[in-house]
Amino acid sequence: MKCDDIGKRLSTARERTGLSRRRVSLDAGLAPEAVHSIEHTSRMPGIDTTERLANVLGVSAAWLAYGVEPVRRIYNFRIAPAFNGMARAAELDATLRGAGGRIDQSFLYSDALGAHRYMEIAQNYHGIPVKHAATAVLAQTQDALTVVALGSGHARHETALVEHLVRPGLSDVAGEPSIELYLVDASVTMISEGYRYASEQLGRHGIPVTAIEGDFIRLPTFSDCFSARGPRRKLFTLLGFTVGNLDNEITFLRESLMGAVRGDFLLVDYLVADRSFANIEEVIANDPVSRILASGGTITTSRFLAFLAGPVSRHYGEDLLTLSLRGEKESGAIPQSYSVEVWITARTRHGEKRFMTVCLRRYGGTEFVQAFARNGWTLVQEWPFGSERPSSLALFQRGGS
Repeated sequence: MKCDDIGKRLSTARERTGLSRRRVSLDAGLAPEAVHSIEHTSRMPGIDTTERLANVLGVSAAWLAYGVEPVRRIYNFRIAPAFNGMARAAELDATLRGAGGRIDQSFLYSDALGAHRYMEIAQNYHGIPVKHAATAVLAQTQDALTVVALGSGHARHETALVEHLVRPGLSDVAGEPSIELYLVDASVTMISEGYRYASEQLGRHGIPVTAIEGDFIRLPTFSDCFSARGPRRKLFTLLGFTVGNLDNEITFLRESLMGAVRGDFLLVDYLVADRSFANIEEVIANDPVSRILASGGTITTSRFLAFLAGPVSRHYGEDLLTLSLRGEKESGAIPQSYSVEVWITARTRHGEKRFMTVCLRRYGGTEFVQAFARNGWTLVQEWPFGSERPSSLALFQRGGS
């Protein structure tokens, strides 16, 4: 029987915490020799003793007694299967040395300098109405929650969301906290900063935080990292307008979120298309990047432009670069959307090379919601925000089976 191996599991959990047998016994309010006895004999402790030991070691009593789930909150930083940061660096280098083309947006902050510039720009922005979203989620379910923050970056918004989701006293059937947070990002620099911040802020609530370095597009390959252990709902978040930089939003819903089940949630923010503009040229002329360029801003004088040019400027040097915008109608997989693409031109001894670093896609609200509904995600509620850049935060829930 699985309970026969309790001694081995007790030893494994204890050794990973670095505690002696005597210390664990005393901290659990047991006789000094209790842990030694359990680890070296076939004696099965009582339920109350098992629960005391589990609390001291930070594991669930169910796992300690029967091995029904893995040790919790020991592996708080993981690397997704098949993810290789060094290979990504080689991919970026090959693109920069090649003829030009699209550079994945995540490469803008994959290195420390790019992450620093991103933090300078983004850390003071608090416009997303996450408190309203948290209230809406709590109104929809009484289950414990697993929050999976995709492309979490510095994790400020995701952390604030979780703080508003805290329900004191609620635990799932395994005795775990009512909410847990997983941060997923391809940049080790950003995921480290996000994990540091989230752990500091949420630690006082006893909320476990796990960082996963990986590409959320390949989420099904590592979704077992946050599989449910009881009546627990998943809440996926995709914040920072990341949805507008996906190659195909519908493919993301169908394939990357294929592990979502009926009742799970998805929280996403997106830029709203301004229908007052007559054509794409007018859209470009009114884009914030265009306004910076019109005011005399350059890659060497503007932190924002320097961030957008990041990987290209660090390869070719800022003095040899120019920045321009290109508009695209019916961009992406959702009708009535358009985008403004940021292109960096580098002057080299082999001629000019052009790289696209960002795609800022805008959506019609009705079309955006309808596209999600056709793929099994029903709108729960939506909150418009942003004065300079009209935006919307939308909460969806998975229907069907």
